[in-house]
Amino acid sequence: SNLATSTPVPVTSKGVNKVLVLAGILLLISLSAWGFQLKNGLIVTDMSNSFSWGLYIATFAFFVGIAAGGLIVSSSVYLFNLENLKPFTKIASLSAFACTLGAGAMILPDMGRVDRVFYMILHPNISSPLVWDMIVIASYLVVTFLSVYMQLLPDWKRDGRGFLNGWTKKCSFEEVEEFSKRWSRRVAIIGLPFAVLIHTVTALLFATQASRSYWNTASLPPDFIAAAVASGTALVMVISILAVGKDRFNQYQDAFRTLATIVAGALVVHFFLISVDLIIHAWWGGAEGQELFYILFDRYGLLYGIEILLPAFTMIFFFTSKGKSSRNALLFGSLLLFIGIFAHRLMLMYPSFNMIPLN
Repeated sequence: SNLATSTPVPVTSKGVNKVLVLAGILLLISLSAWGFQLKNGLIVTDMSNSFSWGLYIATFAFFVGIAAGGLIVSSSVYLFNLENLKPFTKIASLSAFACTLGAGAMILPDMGRVDRVFYMILHPNISSPLVWDMIVIASYLVVTFLSVYMQLLPDWKRDGRGFLNGWTKKCSFEEVEEFSKRWSRRVAIIGLPFAVLIHTVTALLFATQASRSYWNTASLPPDFIAAAVASGTALVMVISILAVGKDRFNQYQDAFRTLATIVAGALVVHFFLISVDLIIHAWWGGAEGQELFYILFDRYGLLYGIEILLPAFTMIFFFTSKGKSSRNALLFGSLLLFIGIFAHRLMLMYPSFNMIPLN
C-alpha cells in the first residue's frame, strides 16, 4: 500500500456528535471562567510577582508537547515509510493542529489583557524567548494546517466537499491523490524539524530564566522532546483506538503495538534525563540542592510521586505484551501517562517559584 491508498480509519457520526457536545460544554465553561477573570482581574488566579507562572503556562507546555509529538508521528510515517502507521497520519496531524491552537489559546488568559498580544507583534523584542516562542508557534500552526490540508485533499475530492479545494474540480482523483502524496511528504520534511524546534524553544523559555536554578540545565530541551514524543504518540493512539472502535481494534493491533513501543521508548529517554539532572543537583547542589529535594520529595511529594510513578508504570506496562494486547490496557496506560506528564508540567513551576533567590 502507499500513503494515498492506506485503509482509512472509520469514524462513526454518533461518536463524533458525542465528542462535539462534550467539547461545546467545556467551551462554554471555559469562556464563562475567562469572563469571570476578565471582570475581576488576574488576582483570581492567585498568581503573584514571586509566582508569576501557574496553571496556564503548565497547560501551555502540556499542549505544546502533545502537538509536537503528534506531528513527529505524522512526519515520521512519511519520511521513514512506517507502513502500519499510515492509516493514522491524518489523526496525528489533526491532533497536532488542534493542540497547537490549544497551546496558543493558553497564552491569552495568562496575559490578563488580550490586547497586549498586539504589543508583541508591533514591538517585538527579538532577544526575548517569548517572541521566539510566538514566532515558532505561529509557524508551527501553519505547518500543521498544511499537513492536514494536503492529506485530506483526496478525501474531499472523493466526497465532493471540503475546505479551500475548489481548484481540484478540474483535476482527476488520481491527480489529486498524487499531488497529496507528493506534498504531504514535502510538508513532513519541514514538519519534523519544526516539531523538534517548537518544543526546544519552549524549553529554552524556561531554561534561560537566570533566576530559576531548577530550570538552568541543558537537559531540559531534550527532556521536553522525549516527553512530547511519549504524550503526543499516546494521544494519537487514544484517538485512533476510539475512532476504529472495539470491532476493528484487532485489524490495527500491530499499529497500536508500534505506537505503544514508541511511547515506552520515549519514556526511557525521559527518565534517563530526569535521573541525570537529579544526580547533578544532589552532587553539586549543596544547600540549594537540599532545598530542592525538600520541595520535590516532601512539600510536593504527592504530586512529584504522580509525575514519576504514573509514567514509569506506563513505560514498563507498554514494554510488556499484556500492556499492548488489549484496547483497555492501551487506553488505561495512556490515561495514566497524560496525568503524569501534566503533573510533570506543573512541577516545573512549584520547585522553581518556591526557591526564591535572595540576590
